[in-house]
Amino acid sequence: MLENRSAKETADWLERRPEIEIVSRDRRGLYAQGIRQGAPQARQIADRFHLLQNLRDRIERQMTKMTAVSRFAGRSRLPSAPGDRQSTLRCARRDARELMFEQAKELHASGKTFVAIAAEIGVGHRTIAKWVETDALPHRRRLTLKPSSPLYFQDFLSRRWADGDKVGRRLFHDIRHRGYTGSFSHLERLLSEWRRAERLETSRRKEPTRETPAIDPATGWQISPVVAAALCMKPTPMLTHSQAVTVAVLKDASPSFVVMRRLAMRFRGLLRSADPGKLGPWLDDARRSGVHSLQQFARTLTRDIEAVENAIVEPWSSGQAEGQINRLKTLKRAMFGRAGIELLRAKNATTQLLAAPQNVTKTLIKYNVTPLFDYISERMIQSCAL
Repeated sequence: MLENRSAKETADWLERRPEIEIVSRDRRGLYAQGIRQGAPQARQIADRFHLLQNLRDRIERQMTKMTAVSRFAGRSRLPSAPGDRQSTLRCARRDARELMFEQAKELHASGKTFVAIAAEIGVGHRTIAKWVETDALPHRRRLTLKPSSPLYFQDFLSRRWADGDKVGRRLFHDIRHRGYTGSFSHLERLLSEWRRAERLETSRRKEPTRETPAIDPATGWQISPVVAAALCMKPTPMLTHSQAVTVAVLKDASPSFVVMRRLAMRFRGLLRSADPGKLGPWLDDARRSGVHSLQQFARTLTRDIEAVENAIVEPWSSGQAEGQINRLKTLKRAMFGRAGIELLRAKNATTQLLAAPQNVTKTLIKYNVTPLFDYISERMIQSCAL
């Protein structure tokens, strides 16, 4: 049991045990670095439990990004107000003026003077006089455009934009020669709105099938990314009836979920196949899937490809060690954080799992981690349902 997570601490511990031949680890880079420094002779094996856990985390991130809900959200959210921030502010100001207009009408009907009404609602008495004479709130006239505004040159800028000239500095130089007196940042604010509209239009053309929120038919709530990711990793024969219905809803609502589930089932299968040759085609399919989180996951596996291939071939796993870690975390939480490193070592020493062989020391044991992963995933689904 090490006191901290660092490459140096790991390397020092391994240097004092040169007989170690195999090390099963999670996919933290500092552990890989520490093993290379402290035990260069040892074969590194990426723990299969952590490989499945990393994939599930990537799927959860993707579902969070697509459904636009927080990580712990369960209820469906109200749709966001249409329009950008400026249009929202304009609508709010318009509503406030309409309220003052109605108040002015009521106060004038009660017999108050224009000056008294103006002092009460905070509007000039000349404005009150205009409001009293009209039946509806008059629209404000737009200020006359001046050469300091990019909109003064909107026709010219629109033609250049349509011709393909979209470089801000070049457009700024052109309108300066035509009398523009404003700043470059003022022009960029206008151009950024045009670019944003183009990106939105381009994304709509590229993605004819849009992701829609998946609503649980049993509760009427939006299915949370945690539940979606756990179900995405669960094989069909292991699904309950209600879980199978939820998976069907997710498939109908999200084309990306269909792609992620297909690749997740293949990944579970290749971890049990003992055939590292299947890993390459899976990585190629993940890179071409069009799902950003799976593409990132494939890139990280490629950087640690030797340890991942060893995980497919070798029977070794740190599943039992993960069970001991969970037990120690429970002890520490039960003591409200007062469990120091020495006390935890003493409690752990009484329940050592296996004695090391005399001829060679291995830091792990053979263990099938897939049932452990399935059990944890099932507990996550049940806790979210509660």
